[in-house]
Amino acid sequence: MKFHFAISIMLLTISACVKPPKELPDVTTSLVVNIPLDGNAIETISNQLGISNNVTPTANRHQELGKAMMFHVVDSSLINFGDLPGASFTGNQFTISCWVRVMDTSQTIAVLSKRGPFGPFEYSLDTYFGRERLTLDNWEHQGGSTVYGVDPLDAGAPIRLNTWQHIAFVADGLVLRVYSDGVLQSGLDLRQGQHKFIDTDANFIIGNGGAWAKSHYFNGAIDDIKMYNRALNADAINYLAKL
Repeated sequence: MKFHFAISIMLLTISACVKPPKELPDVTTSLVVNIPLDGNAIETISNQLGISNNVTPTANRHQELGKAMMFHVVDSSLINFGDLPGASFTGNQFTISCWVRVMDTSQTIAVLSKRGPFGPFEYSLDTYFGRERLTLDNWEHQGGSTVYGVDPLDAGAPIRLNTWQHIAFVADGLVLRVYSDGVLQSGLDLRQGQHKFIDTDANFIIGNGGAWAKSHYFNGAIDDIKMYNRALNADAINYLAKL
């Protein structure tokens, strides 16, 4: 009897010390654009197929062959999804998440954009304001001013050449936060601008973008583009950066 009692006490002690598994962050709610780039150009939420130009499959961050896409400046590589409605953000609340492996920053490069060089213009994720860091270029759709009222944007992620890097831009209506590999880099007060993003019929393009009247191509590999119409918290961004 004493033996069974002792075993029961031990089991109770062990169970009290074992912590329940931590709940995983929610990275599925409000996901409006999901482009895995797993050897193809399909947006899985709408099943919309992008038109590829001189883009080739390559290994992703896990060294899985054909699970990411390679883009070259000299080949004018890009993937054009046309007017992808889910990629438009009508307010200042969104999350843009992607993986990049930048090969060269000697010239301006663009990861993705939803704009035409001369309008309409919604945004462009590029290095236009500084070749060593990625920023969210956001001219108003008619080119008159920036959405946030700041030019250049004082929020960006420093680039690490020839290595996979997770980039995330998160806007909660008050602040735009920028993360690199899950680590907060900088922030920008959104309240100083008087404009908001609007929904236009501009093309959503991977591998091309730039400021108003500019057009720049990417040089390197891109993988797993995700967009949300809400601001993910820091735990969710850190989780995405470890996938």
